[in-house]
Amino acid sequence: MANMGFQRNFKPLNILSEGEIEDVHRGALDILETTGIKVEGTRAFKYFEKAGCKIDKENSIIKVPPGLVVESIRKCPTSFHMRALNSKNDIILGGNRTYFSLYAGMKAVDLDTWEVHTPTTQENHDACKIADGLENVHASTSYTPFSELSDQPPSMMIPVTTWSRLKYFTKINRIGTTMGSHTFEIKMAQAIDVDIYGALEATPPLGYSESAIGCAIECAEAGFPVEPGCGGIMGGTHPATIAGALVTAIAEVMFGIVLVQLTHPGNPIIVNCANAPLNMRTGSYGSGYIGISLFQSSYNQIWRTRYGIPIMNGGIGPTSSKMIDFQCGSERALGTLISVLSGANMINTVGGLTSELTYDSALAVLDNDVLGMIGHFIKSVKVNDDTLALDLIRQIGPTPGFYLNTKHTRKWWKEEQFIPHVSDRLTYEEWLETGRKTALVLARERAKELLDSYEQILPPDKEKEIDKVLEECRAFYKKQGLA
Repeated sequence: MANMGFQRNFKPLNILSEGEIEDVHRGALDILETTGIKVEGTRAFKYFEKAGCKIDKENSIIKVPPGLVVESIRKCPTSFHMRALNSKNDIILGGNRTYFSLYAGMKAVDLDTWEVHTPTTQENHDACKIADGLENVHASTSYTPFSELSDQPPSMMIPVTTWSRLKYFTKINRIGTTMGSHTFEIKMAQAIDVDIYGALEATPPLGYSESAIGCAIECAEAGFPVEPGCGGIMGGTHPATIAGALVTAIAEVMFGIVLVQLTHPGNPIIVNCANAPLNMRTGSYGSGYIGISLFQSSYNQIWRTRYGIPIMNGGIGPTSSKMIDFQCGSERALGTLISVLSGANMINTVGGLTSELTYDSALAVLDNDVLGMIGHFIKSVKVNDDTLALDLIRQIGPTPGFYLNTKHTRKWWKEEQFIPHVSDRLTYEEWLETGRKTALVLARERAKELLDSYEQILPPDKEKEIDKVLEECRAFYKKQGLA
């Protein structure tokens, strides 16, 4: 039985008019036909040549006619099922369902000094185990929990983090790619018989790397879902205006969809976006800006209403804060809520701090509570004869009537209230008596409890198979002088 995530039981947020959606749609098609996409390498050429696209091989530019784009979008499933290591963690992407995913961080952060350090492989294992115990976390991106490991060479960092997640995180995983690492990551997933989805992330503006193209083609050939994604910096690698960034981003993602559908017609797709404004004072990535939510809610509305393809949001995962503080919580909670309300099916947000620089398990525990609150909210209000409670209201009558000792209260209060794990709900007196613990202290304690209670379910024979693939990967890079 699949995990159905959180289901939104009311109409989604729409901020664009039908005419505005049409303008963005036509603009993206025009850019693909007249400007085209620049691709590294030649691997994609044969697919687009066969489909009758114009290819400038000297400049590696592929131009795609509108009819092919529309045809490719129509081939994408509106929803699809993904198998996890633990079948209760299977998911069905699409419709009004929302799932939440881990966010990436390069390094770990010391919660006492707020200084960062490069974690070890064991620290990555431990972070996976803790995340596996968070009931409101359903999946993981690639490059996470950590994308730098002090005891691994650069060539092995992505393969090792994928290997770590597939062993110790029993939920859905995305794979990334560096120097062809996706080939081995696909083999790992096949070795333990789970579904992964592959990252096909654009190189803005209007470009794709050779590794991204290879990852998409090989995932599609294996029948795994592919995630075409945009990650432009508005004012840098994308136009500064949200409308212009939408045109560019959607053109990039449309190209990815065409590539995947030319490779394997009908292959599942989830469209991602991680755009953010350029910080015009520092030149850095503008994490936590409200403009990200304006972009993503518009993006969500277009893909949901015009194309009907499952949607991922990644831009609201990080914050500009360097600490787990009010800024961190407000930026991430507000962005996540807007993404959910505007119809995102998968949201990458859990555990990521300070853009993509750091990840922390205590923050993931805090995030788990926030996600539970949001999930409780989108269930909406249940209105029926029992919840209206008219007979009970008449029975109790005016003051000093009291509802605490009624059967109705005992039946309904746990369903009507959300009970967080670590948010402080004590009275002031109780808080003083129990050591004046903050939510962060409680989150650190719960993270330790989850790690201590973790039980691995990957069978020993499957573990040997996945270990073997990792060693094949290491030998491959060693032969090239990279490991």
